[in-house]
Amino acid sequence: MSEEKKEIEILWTVPQVARYLCLNPVTVYRWVSTGKMIDPAKIVRFSNQVRVPRSEVVRIAGKTKAKLEGQA
Repeated sequence: MSEEKKEIEILWTVPQVARYLCLNPVTVYRWVSTGKMIDPAKIVRFSNQVRVPRSEVVRIAGKTKAKLEGQA
Protein backbone atom coordinates (compact mmCIF):
# COMPACT_ATOMS: atom_id res chain seq x y z
CA MET A 1 0.00 0.00 0.00
CA SER A 2 1.42 3.39 -0.97
CA GLU A 3 1.22 6.35 1.32
CA GLU A 4 -0.10 9.61 -0.04
CA LYS A 5 1.53 12.74 1.28
CA LYS A 6 -0.92 15.55 1.66
CA GLU A 7 0.44 19.05 1.71
CA ILE A 8 -1.21 21.52 4.03
CA GLU A 9 -2.40 24.60 2.15
CA ILE A 10 -1.81 27.97 3.78
CA LEU A 11 -5.10 29.82 4.17
CA TRP A 12 -5.30 33.61 4.13
CA THR A 13 -7.94 35.85 5.65
CA VAL A 14 -9.77 38.36 3.47
CA PRO A 15 -7.81 41.31 4.94
CA GLN A 16 -4.53 39.48 4.18
CA VAL A 17 -5.63 38.83 0.59
CA ALA A 18 -6.70 42.45 0.19
CA ARG A 19 -3.40 43.74 1.57
CA TYR A 20 -1.37 41.45 -0.71
CA LEU A 21 -3.35 42.45 -3.82
CA CYS A 22 -3.53 46.15 -2.79
CA LEU A 23 -7.34 46.06 -2.74
CA ASN A 24 -10.09 47.07 -0.38
CA PRO A 25 -11.32 44.08 1.69
CA VAL A 26 -14.85 44.84 0.48
CA THR A 27 -13.70 44.02 -3.07
CA VAL A 28 -12.37 40.64 -1.95
CA TYR A 29 -15.60 39.89 -0.05
CA ARG A 30 -17.52 40.80 -3.22
CA TRP A 31 -15.38 38.38 -5.25
CA VAL A 32 -16.09 35.66 -2.68
CA SER A 33 -19.85 36.24 -2.70
CA THR A 34 -20.17 36.42 -6.49
CA GLY A 35 -17.58 33.77 -7.37
CA LYS A 36 -15.74 36.30 -9.50
CA MET A 37 -11.94 35.91 -9.65
CA ILE A 38 -11.83 33.46 -6.71
CA ASP A 39 -12.84 29.84 -7.40
CA PRO A 40 -15.80 29.13 -5.04
CA ALA A 41 -14.72 25.49 -4.70
CA LYS A 42 -11.44 26.58 -3.09
CA ILE A 43 -12.89 28.95 -0.50
CA VAL A 44 -12.88 27.64 3.07
CA ARG A 45 -15.54 28.89 5.47
CA PHE A 46 -15.45 28.71 9.26
CA SER A 47 -18.86 29.84 10.55
CA ASN A 48 -18.81 33.53 9.51
CA GLN A 49 -15.13 33.65 8.53
CA VAL A 50 -13.71 33.15 5.04
CA ARG A 51 -10.27 31.81 4.15
CA VAL A 52 -8.67 31.74 0.71
CA PRO A 53 -5.83 29.32 -0.17
CA ARG A 54 -2.50 31.00 -0.88
CA SER A 55 -2.31 29.24 -4.26
CA GLU A 56 -5.54 30.97 -5.30
CA VAL A 57 -4.17 34.37 -4.21
CA VAL A 58 -1.00 33.80 -6.25
CA ARG A 59 -3.13 32.80 -9.27
CA ILE A 60 -5.19 35.98 -8.98
CA ALA A 61 -2.05 38.10 -8.58
CA GLY A 62 -0.70 36.60 -11.81
CA LYS A 63 -3.92 37.37 -13.69
CA THR A 64 -3.94 40.92 -12.35
CA LYS A 65 -0.29 41.49 -13.27
CA ALA A 66 -0.92 40.16 -16.79
CA LYS A 67 -3.84 42.57 -17.23
CA LEU A 68 -1.75 45.50 -16.03
CA GLU A 69 1.00 44.61 -18.49
CA GLY A 70 -1.49 44.20 -21.33
CA GLN A 71 -0.88 40.49 -21.85
CA ALA A 72 -4.42 39.27 -21.14
